[in-house]
Amino acid sequence: MPVSGEFAEWAAELTMRHIPVAVRRATGRRILTAISDGVVAARVGLVDPAVHVAVGIGGPPEAELIGHAAGRLAAPAAAFANGMLIGATRPDPEHVDVGAAMAVVLPVALAVGQEVKARGDEVLIAVIAGHELACRLAASDGSRSVGVLGGALAAARLMALDRARIRDAVGIAGGFVGEPIGAGGILGPAGGMAAGNAIVAARLAAAGANGPPRGMDELLRTWRLRPETVRAGLGVEWACAPHPAAAAGTTDYRFDLDICERLGGSRRDARALVAEIRALAFAPSLDSILALTVRIAAGT
Repeated sequence: MPVSGEFAEWAAELTMRHIPVAVRRATGRRILTAISDGVVAARVGLVDPAVHVAVGIGGPPEAELIGHAAGRLAAPAAAFANGMLIGATRPDPEHVDVGAAMAVVLPVALAVGQEVKARGDEVLIAVIAGHELACRLAASDGSRSVGVLGGALAAARLMALDRARIRDAVGIAGGFVGEPIGAGGILGPAGGMAAGNAIVAARLAAAGANGPPRGMDELLRTWRLRPETVRAGLGVEWACAPHPAAAAGTTDYRFDLDICERLGGSRRDARALVAEIRALAFAPSLDSILALTVRIAAGT
């Protein structure tokens, strides 16, 4: 079976009971880090041109931006801007570890999750599925290109596509794979474009477009990865590495305090945002999380 087909089957059947607590915990920390990055970027206007472009694209009111009271935009436009917001504060745009794919996968899940009115647990499962795929590919490929594949998997899962269409979404996303062309200029475009393209790929699959059945296998050959290595232990062993703070021995309490300090704004709102993200698996929707980012970024 092609690698994309195997991941499609796994993602379609994935439930919360299949996901170890350690993976949920590491993912929660990465989501907290990513959203705090986006709030900081919004507060200081790091990628205001991207926000301006996203608002100009407009579209049907499907998803909101991190830290901006711009109203709802089309999901691909929102994912584009949020991907740039999350990616803008990374100190070295050319160095991407396995956690950096979250700067693509999370904006996709936030946008599509709002579009389809997904519950928090559905969003969390989609993030974990997409991030796991990206982590399994990131060992060789040091760019955000793996994120578009994970993002397409997350989007297709949230759109409730069947296994064949999930496979097509990932295959189509492979056509959007590209490499960074160096540092300098506005920050975060690679992640932003990858997030928007991931949703486009899933929508193309939903509309009936076919992806190359062995497209991911071809990418693996390009990246000199063995398919059997990428798929090994899928569903049993997890490539999602522990969050760096965990490796440093940082407790959840200390980590949450550090996130609140980074967020700034109203300390009460910062604590509320951290609590909302911690409870994402039980959240009825993403609306309160996005609303809190706007208040914190505004410093009110």
